[in-house]
Amino acid sequence: MEGVEKVQVRPERTTLAVVLVAFLGALPLGLSSPWLAPALLVPLAALVWVLRARVVAAPAGLEICNGLRVRRFGWDEVAGFEVPDRGPVKLLLTSGQALRLSALSRRDLPRVLEAGQPA
Repeated sequence: MEGVEKVQVRPERTTLAVVLVAFLGALPLGLSSPWLAPALLVPLAALVWVLRARVVAAPAGLEICNGLRVRRFGWDEVAGFEVPDRGPVKLLLTSGQALRLSALSRRDLPRVLEAGQPA
């Protein structure tokens, strides 16, 4: 695929249905007592994650948002990717740090790698 400039990967939007069910389940619990009201924060946090989580790959590097924090790395800082049998893909940095890429699935990894190739 030639001419790839940017590839953006996000969690499946069908996850919003799960968040809605979680909210509807937490609503009676949260409204039953002021002490249980914080239970409504769990679906809210999940909603923020679904709407914000992403991995953007470009020839210049990667942009990773795992919720509230956005981090940018050049390809020269990337040592590789770890694809475990279960769980999310991990970005391995040359500094030795490993970051979970919660928005990136195994099937999207080849597209991300292709976007990082020089033109």
